[in-house]
Amino acid sequence: MPAALLRRRWRALVTATAVAVSLTVPVAVPATAAALSLPYPPGPTPPGAHTGVVGWSPLEETTAGTDWSDGVAIAPGEGRTLELQQEVDGRWVTRWTTTMPDDGTYSAAIELTRHWRQAPVTRWRLFAPGTAQVAPAVSGVKVVRTTWEASTDPRDLTVLVTKDRGVTPRDFVPGRLAAPDMAVQGTWVELRPAAADALAELAEAAEEATGKRLVLVSGFRPAGYQERLFERYASRHGAEAASRFSARSGHSEHQTGLAADVTQAGVPFTEFGGTPASDWVAEHAWRYGYVVRYPDGGEEITGYRGEPWHLRYVGEDLAAYLHHSGETLEEAFGVDPGVEGAQRP
Repeated sequence: MPAALLRRRWRALVTATAVAVSLTVPVAVPATAAALSLPYPPGPTPPGAHTGVVGWSPLEETTAGTDWSDGVAIAPGEGRTLELQQEVDGRWVTRWTTTMPDDGTYSAAIELTRHWRQAPVTRWRLFAPGTAQVAPAVSGVKVVRTTWEASTDPRDLTVLVTKDRGVTPRDFVPGRLAAPDMAVQGTWVELRPAAADALAELAEAAEEATGKRLVLVSGFRPAGYQERLFERYASRHGAEAASRFSARSGHSEHQTGLAADVTQAGVPFTEFGGTPASDWVAEHAWRYGYVVRYPDGGEEITGYRGEPWHLRYVGEDLAAYLHHSGETLEEAFGVDPGVEGAQRP
């Protein structure tokens, strides 16, 4: 089969589109140089030989969580390393390496490292250094455009809870909760274990950087408590005003065990914004899998006025994506504000 036709068929096989999270893209990788019509079959390599690279698709559009890979073949191997590189701030950073065979063709299904999920657009290439017998090779650049998909399962890190998207079931309680190893204040100071561990690390780093202690004032809150809390706010301020800063029962992120209200020691949590600890958290929380869920100026998108104290654990990959894109969860998931399940065109 002509190499050009093979390449077109491979691209059709490995192009992953924005589909369901469980999708696995099948990849067929020919095993020999002869099957690929590459320049050199197994055996001695002629001096000055060039390197052939087949199967590296130039463009991918995919949803985070999708399993996919590229079937590639490179000849000759010459025992060289093959490097998977990502462009970062104008330079190529090696993310993964492998050693190719001494002769013949190296063929494999190559997956990108997790970094592709951490920004809306990333750029990748393959690099094989040269030897005295064979020239180096650099593949074309693969451009990966990434999207994220909201979950309705409160057990998932990607669950989206808003005024219009409630927690299901309404009486949901996380299977496990743990208090983070940090200063706490109040009764509801437990989180899902992964969120608790990450918040403890964030608090330690914040104190090292600022000299100020971070305090957890509220973590998981059950639906019944949230109902009483909202009613108390509504009785003081009116239901419409209360809904700008407090969630109704069944619509609070705190019920998932993934949300944490924090403050600087000695500071009421509603006055957390503008403190050294708040400024540091806003800039660095993403490195620990957290984001400021309700940023200032985002009320038309999130439905809530700015809350610098309200942190949401989404995991390191999505947190990095939100940091690099500057988007809210609603924007990253393509959900229109105020419309349940509506998708951005």
